[in-house]
Amino acid sequence: MYIFDIINSTRQKAIAIINETSLGDLNRIPSGFNNNIAWNFGHLVVSGYSLVFRATQADPDFLIPHLDQYRKGTRPETPVTTATIRELIELSNTFTPAVRDAVNSNRFASIAEYTTDTFGVPVTTIEDMITTVALHDAVHCQIIRDYKRILNTEK
Repeated sequence: MYIFDIINSTRQKAIAIINETSLGDLNRIPSGFNNNIAWNFGHLVVSGYSLVFRATQADPDFLIPHLDQYRKGTRPETPVTTATIRELIELSNTFTPAVRDAVNSNRFASIAEYTTDTFGVPVTTIEDMITTVALHDAVHCQIIRDYKRILNTEK
């Protein structure tokens, strides 16, 4: 599916920024904001899994590491570690293969309708939910880019 290419490309762009940014800057909250690059990346990663597997009710008990730390409505409470960043990168890199495998094994034959707060449009098919994830990823990838630019000007 083409949409997986979009998701992978967007996530690789975010990962490139993560890899070129110091741990201090990943944790630094730009002036006037309430989260940071690390939180946005963590949120991007866990939200994809949460939307596809949990919100659709395809696998409501799907284990998502770091979900409580990065779900909607949270904010950075403690500095992220290099180990956590590496775990989030690995989770990001395994997202599309996990979803592709689930699609191919027909785990999404029937999904629960879900309306995201971000877009406000009911999602009724797994294809639409995967598209929603791509759009959500793009939003947070752009925030990561913007925060990087802001942090560079605040130095």
